[in-house]
Amino acid sequence: MLTRLTRYVHTLRSERRSLGWRGLVRKRGWALVLLVVAFYLVRDLVLYVAIPLAVVMGLSR
Repeated sequence: MLTRLTRYVHTLRSERRSLGWRGLVRKRGWALVLLVVAFYLVRDLVLYVAIPLAVVMGLSR
């Protein structure tokens, strides 16, 4: 799974280099938007929910 994701990211990077940002958005469209939204959802969940919850659980022991 991680190998497929890194391969996909490398593909996106090479397409962006060859097509530019505008060409990449035209080619990938909503899949690219969903990838960015999913990345930020996971990141924010970890930063603003999981870490504070772990700190509170650790302090309440």
